[in-house]
Amino acid sequence: MKKNAQDFLNTQFTEISQVYSGKRDCCRCGCGGEYTATSAMTSPRSRVDDQLVRMRLNRAKRLIREGAEFLSGDTFFDVKTSNTRTLTFYFDELN
Repeated sequence: MKKNAQDFLNTQFTEISQVYSGKRDCCRCGCGGEYTATSAMTSPRSRVDDQLVRMRLNRAKRLIREGAEFLSGDTFFDVKTSNTRTLTFYFDELN
């Protein structure tokens, strides 16, 4: 189920498997940014850093409260951080 802005603001860290930080208008293969996994992710394919993901989640929530653009899908929530950058949070592959 897609999240709206209020749903995202209520998102808890434990619901997040990983976050992408990088180019906005780009594929999400990792060539335009980096992935950081949480300790809640089933089989992390990138560095696990809960503190960094928490910091990025707090930043994204602040940006949403300030009116930032976002995209939402069934398993992700993408927050525009600048004209060319984004934070994409994933809610799948959880333990």
